[in-house]
Amino acid sequence: MNNNIGRHSKLFPNEKISYWADSKSTALAEIKKHGGNKNYLTFMAYDDASSTFPILNVNDSLVIVDGRELNFHSILSKIEKAEKLTIEETELVKLIKKERPDCLVYKSMAKNNGLNFLFFEKGFKKLALREVNLYFGENKSKNTKIISCAITSDYSPVIESYGKYFEPIVKVRIDM
Repeated sequence: MNNNIGRHSKLFPNEKISYWADSKSTALAEIKKHGGNKNYLTFMAYDDASSTFPILNVNDSLVIVDGRELNFHSILSKIEKAEKLTIEETELVKLIKKERPDCLVYKSMAKNNGLNFLFFEKGFKKLALREVNLYFGENKSKNTKIISCAITSDYSPVIESYGKYFEPIVKVRIDM
């Protein structure tokens, strides 16, 4: 469960949520804007139901609320600044909750033309990993390691990656 401290958590308390971006550059801009450091873990994922070889046994399509035209980013901005939401904004958040979407997409305020995605738990469970990247940019050696989980346009699984995990200091091992 979330801690109800972050901007997303304040809007959607008691929800398990995860935050995603449309690209690595958008994610890094968001990390920088919100005071993160140069050590990060990034995930690239895809809608498993769209794969040639689905692996999650979830056949439902993703239900996405498009918050771009609704200016949802401005609601998050107000939350960040501890400003009070208008009645209309509060009603919009209630409507989104009532829809019970898998995901909410909205404009990034950290990168022009960037998009952010707020995944609720049921939507997160519909995603399959394409790649996991661990980067330690605060270290002198700036270590990075990548584990590929699916490749090609049809998201074919990389069987050799099953069981791989990261070890300190950015090493990849396999659990056999």
